[in-house]
Amino acid sequence: MAEVWRRNRRTNDPYLIYTAEHLNELGSEPNDYDKHFKLMADIDLSGYVYDRAVIGGDVPFDPVLQGDPFTGVFDGHGHTISHLTIDGRDKMGLFAIVGMWGNGQISGLGHVTNLGIIDANIVGSRDIGGLAGENFGRITNCFCTGQINGSSDVGGLIGRNFGSVTSSYSTGSVSGNWSVGGLVGDNFDGSISTSYSMSTTIGDQHAGGLAGRNWHGTITMCFSTGAVSGNDNVGGLVGKNSVVRGTVLGFWDTASSGVPGSAGGIGATTAEMQNAETFLDAGWDFVDETDNGTDDIWWINEGQDYPRLWWEE
Repeated sequence: MAEVWRRNRRTNDPYLIYTAEHLNELGSEPNDYDKHFKLMADIDLSGYVYDRAVIGGDVPFDPVLQGDPFTGVFDGHGHTISHLTIDGRDKMGLFAIVGMWGNGQISGLGHVTNLGIIDANIVGSRDIGGLAGENFGRITNCFCTGQINGSSDVGGLIGRNFGSVTSSYSTGSVSGNWSVGGLVGDNFDGSISTSYSMSTTIGDQHAGGLAGRNWHGTITMCFSTGAVSGNDNVGGLVGKNSVVRGTVLGFWDTASSGVPGSAGGIGATTAEMQNAETFLDAGWDFVDETDNGTDDIWWINEGQDYPRLWWEE
């Protein structure tokens, strides 16, 4: 990488990304995918059209994974990447794969945090998300807006999740055929917590406002409000849930979603969804209350809007 912005691999001295050229340079250097990066400015990708994930889509790593996993740290530092446009096949998003699977278990590597993707336009086939096609790592304090389209395992933020997604959200539209979710297409064996989606979701089978399918995963303290439509296993919050191993705890707006049922979660009216008591009674931790904890995860403009995450203030 260019010496003008190069730093060593220590997390207290990261690579600093200022421009689209820096971001593309990172994408072309798989040997640096285990290092620490910090975004230092908002980046506009207008004029770029990719046929694969920006980071991790260049060199086939594995015939199954079909991409190089990012196992380092990418700190958006509160900045955004806008107008991400991709027209490709599998594992599409800013990242192809965050984290990795090895020796029969998730490595625990790979962390993307404090990053926003604005006005994404992504078209692909399998494992399609605004932020990442697949996640085996950790996603925290991230969001994506835009249009995400694919065939299977399609999500507004993550296509297929094996890791953790925390304090993140999505808005816009998501469409596909199988396992289509406003935030995550297929929460196969991962966790989604304190997150939400306002995305419109259109799918054929396994379509959900937050997650299309929750197989062996957990969904806790999450909600969705976007319209959902499909033909089989359609849910306001989750389309399909494994009743044996899947856990779903959250809410969806039955009016705005247009869906009265869900494979888990609690349906509520718009008025109830804009009332803090609905969530406080379920143990959610809000600003200015201590009964449910002191982390101050959520805040709300009572009677005017849905809950929002603390970092959105």
